[in-house]
Amino acid sequence: MSLHTPSSQDTWAAYLFLIATVKGPMEVDFGNARRAFGIHRDEDGWNLTHLPNGALIGVAPSFADATRAADGIECAWDWSIVGVPEAAELAVIKEALRSYGVEHPADRPAWKPSLELAA
Repeated sequence: MSLHTPSSQDTWAAYLFLIATVKGPMEVDFGNARRAFGIHRDEDGWNLTHLPNGALIGVAPSFADATRAADGIECAWDWSIVGVPEAAELAVIKEALRSYGVEHPADRPAWKPSLELAA
């Protein structure tokens, strides 16, 4: 089941979306989205979110790094679905995230079960 519908925008634009938290879904009304990805800022940095399930993909040091990471992983898998990438796709995704400085804080909900150890 989808937490949120992906954006129909082909460019980053203001977008209201939900993120998954340990307390349940939380609304983000100050974020940007493009297709299956959302980005918003909090005290940890720029959060890259998978919109269909609302889960954190990782935290980037800047908005530009988050958008480049989204560009880098976009073609690696069909992000419009809620599911788990195959091992080869997951390896490409993890490497792309690392190359853009995207990390996953240990104390935050991850895109489960696959990207818990992405960074």
